[in-house]
This record gives sequence, C-alpha cells and structure tokens, in this order.
Amino acid sequence: MNDTIRQISRRDLLKAGAAVSATTLVTKSSRTFAAGSDKLGVALIGCGNRGTKDALDCLKSAQGLEMVAVADIFQDRIDSSLAKMRKAFSSKVKVTPETSFLGFDAYKKVMAMKEVNVVMLTTPPAFRPQMVKAALEAGKHLFVEKPGAVDPVGVRSLLASAELADRKRLSIVVGTQQRWQPQYLELIK
Repeated sequence: MNDTIRQISRRDLLKAGAAVSATTLVTKSSRTFAAGSDKLGVALIGCGNRGTKDALDCLKSAQGLEMVAVADIFQDRIDSSLAKMRKAFSSKVKVTPETSFLGFDAYKKVMAMKEVNVVMLTTPPAFRPQMVKAALEAGKHLFVEKPGAVDPVGVRSLLASAELADRKRLSIVVGTQQRWQPQYLELIK
C-alpha cells in the first residue's frame, strides 16, 4: 500500500459505502483522508446511470472527496456522467481528459493512478471479479455494486480477493441500499 495514504478502516469505508449506495451520509467524525491532505481521490469505473447515481451520492456524502478519474467502454457514458457530476459538484470533479479512460482495459489505467484511493466499480457484474482483484493488487479500497459476481468462478475469485483485502488491510463495500430503506427496516423489526 502507498505509504503516503493513511489506512482507511473497514468501519469508515463501510459508512462511506452506505452513503454511496443509499442516502446515508458520512458524518464529519467518520471521514477518512489521505495522509497530509484533506482530500480523498475517488474513481468511477462504469459510468452508466447506476454508476453516476452512486458517484453523485458519494460526492454528496462528505467534504474532501474528489472524483479524480473515470473509465467506461463508451465515450457518451463518460461524457454524460461527468456532465451530471460537474453540474452538481463542480468543485469536486477533478477529472481531466488525461484521467478519463476508454476501453475494456481502461480500469487498469485507473488502478495505476496514485491519486486514486477508492475505486467505485459499477460495471456489469461479469467484469467485477477481475477488476476487484486488480484494485486490491493496486492497493485501492473498493465500493462494488451488487452483485459482485454471477457465476461460481467469479464467486470463488471474490472470496480469494476478500482474503487478499484482509492481508492488505483494504476494504471492500458492496452496495446494499435496500438494507436502509424504511420498509425493509420495518420488516426486520
């Protein structure tokens, strides 16, 4: 893990993940930042409607979060997503043409960026297991939309990635917004 990045606890990232996947907001006491900075670099991989919504929720959740990179296989999705993020949070969107990546291997370019602390994976689920592994190998914390995998091979890959995350002290948060909706909380009661 990059020594210049303060370790983010699972509890802090879980709180941030809840904000990303629903309307739960991260409070000032639970914010986490890169060491020596009050900024946390976020990257969005998968710029469709779900990913853009998650990115907007993320940027709304706390001060100090900055969207520093995006990746998708379609340029129009990147353009649309960035337009929505810039309209809502112009000062928090630091994505440039050099940090906007296009293509099936675009996620690898995001993982190589030192400025990225947290990666949001909102791609189609068939791609997620390999991207989760790549992010963890690069020392990134993760927010992953559900489902994490859609076949036994993918599930086994995620289980191995969870062990890697534990060894590297990295967090993986999966979108579970329905857990916070009032009707589901009432059902649990």
